[in-house]
Amino acid sequence: MFTWTGTSVSAAEAAPYLLAAAAGLLILAVSYVIVLLRRIRKKSERLRLAERMIKQMQPEAGLENNLNLFLESVSTIIEAYGYAFYIREPKSGNFILKAVRHERRDPGQAEPSYSGLAPYQKEVYLPPLSLKAEALDQKAGIVHEGEVPMLHLPMEGGNGVIRIGPVARLRKQKMEMLRFLVELMPRMLDVLIESERLSLKADVVETSSQALQAVSSMAMDSEAVMQKTFSMSASALGMSGGCLLVSSGGIVEMPVFFGWPRQTAQRIADSSNLSMLLQLIGSRELVLWNNKVPQFEQALSILGHSGDALILAGKLPLPGKQAWFISGFPRLTSADLSVEQLSTTVKMMTRQLAQLMELQERTKSFGHTYTEFLKLLAGTIDDLSPYTVGYSEMMSRYSIVIAKELGLPADQIRNIGIAAYLSNIGVLGLSEELYLKDGKFTEAEFEKMKLHAEVGAAIVEMTIGSKEIAECIRYHHERMDGNGYPSGISGEAIPIGARILSVVQMFLAKINGRKYRDPLPFDKAIQLMESLAGTQLDAKVVQTFVSWFAAKRKGPELGGRALGACFEMGCIPSDICRACPAYQRPDQNCWEFEDNNCQAHGKSCASCFVYTETVSRSKVG
Repeated sequence: MFTWTGTSVSAAEAAPYLLAAAAGLLILAVSYVIVLLRRIRKKSERLRLAERMIKQMQPEAGLENNLNLFLESVSTIIEAYGYAFYIREPKSGNFILKAVRHERRDPGQAEPSYSGLAPYQKEVYLPPLSLKAEALDQKAGIVHEGEVPMLHLPMEGGNGVIRIGPVARLRKQKMEMLRFLVELMPRMLDVLIESERLSLKADVVETSSQALQAVSSMAMDSEAVMQKTFSMSASALGMSGGCLLVSSGGIVEMPVFFGWPRQTAQRIADSSNLSMLLQLIGSRELVLWNNKVPQFEQALSILGHSGDALILAGKLPLPGKQAWFISGFPRLTSADLSVEQLSTTVKMMTRQLAQLMELQERTKSFGHTYTEFLKLLAGTIDDLSPYTVGYSEMMSRYSIVIAKELGLPADQIRNIGIAAYLSNIGVLGLSEELYLKDGKFTEAEFEKMKLHAEVGAAIVEMTIGSKEIAECIRYHHERMDGNGYPSGISGEAIPIGARILSVVQMFLAKINGRKYRDPLPFDKAIQLMESLAGTQLDAKVVQTFVSWFAAKRKGPELGGRALGACFEMGCIPSDICRACPAYQRPDQNCWEFEDNNCQAHGKSCASCFVYTETVSRSKVG
């Protein structure tokens, strides 16, 4: 018997209440244990996730690879079509897209498509290449880019932003896990960014050192000149292999051999094979052997292989020596050039190699200037491709024109002209595969390609010894708005010579085509330059250049004639133009001649700026 507040209750009557209370206590206890276990499990999951992230991070693998690994971790928490990681750009404060990860939805589902191969998608979201600095002020959560809902995750410290989507809604648990990841990332991100900066700096030092060593050796070492010239030619023209033979004092040596099997070198070195090969070449500057001539099979039997469809050979006029070269080409060359283009380019290359060797001998004797040597090297690089023939000479001429129009002192004009000619000399420190690559660079390749400005400046400082010329080269990729490289300087802080080079380079980039890109018409190139004045380019330099062209185009004597002969305006070597019917014919425009030789220097009359300038002028008139 129990007594509650004066009321007696039997045990039988109290039992249900006691059972209910016990059950309630049990439920509370179980609930508490479940909550506790969930907290422990959540902490355990977070701990495992943090450990996995730390183990995955590899600073030596580069910033982009590590960011992709982080996005991979994010994709295990939330499923979406796309994941984007943005890094803050210090100069502008904006965020630049550095890593992208895509997850394909319903990979096994068959759906119609235009190609019959790719799965159909109603809407494919592509992340923007950059975000404004204000993106950091947005709170974590769902934001909209147009009509696309995106999960926005800014990082503490302001160095990064993650965008995931499309994501319409998100469970609280997953959002907490993502926030935990984002809290972990800032310190790691700081380490990765600093590691990337130091890595790029180390690349500059290493590449500069290698380039200086290479150019220094070429200035005094004839074999180094031969090796560099032939290796760049091989990459540019798609040679399968080749060699150079030099006779001095009755002894024939082979200072250059590449591409072919070593057995071929041994066969060429055999005295009887060597004698037959030199007899086939004779004293001719260039011979061409293919399956249409009997010498082709003789040459292949001497070389001991049958992988080439074309062999070009000839005699080199090296000073004080006898020399011959032999080069093979497979059935399809990487450059996709015609036989005539290959022949012309190889002929120019061998002649310029002979000039390099001759000038090198003089350089050894005098040793007071590298300028002519470097200019000849720059011209040799230009002539490796029909699309870049005459580039350095055009850079120099237009830069001198602008400098004169601006009223700069004579010595400064001279230095700007030299800097313009040597603006790309830094590519000697890059691999041939990188410099001669067709199409767009990857991010890593572009970062390495950007080094050519600093490398070129270092080469000039160590050889010519002119700080003014070196600074023109070092800063000619800087922008007026400060978003250029290598130093991010802006406005008047950029040397005037570098600003001039930047304008001319932009102009030439637009009027000269490539195998993968047609040139812009003359008037479009001018309009593009003017549109970039004040942001990328110096407005005063642009206006000076445009005004100079405008004055030249007003000449009443021009009528429907071009501003000048195409070989003069394009600075095309006479080796190419001698074979052209328009060469030295001032009475007629070059495009009016049938069978002109424009293809040999990478031009098509319909898109050549000599023609498009004339057409645009006649339309205005």
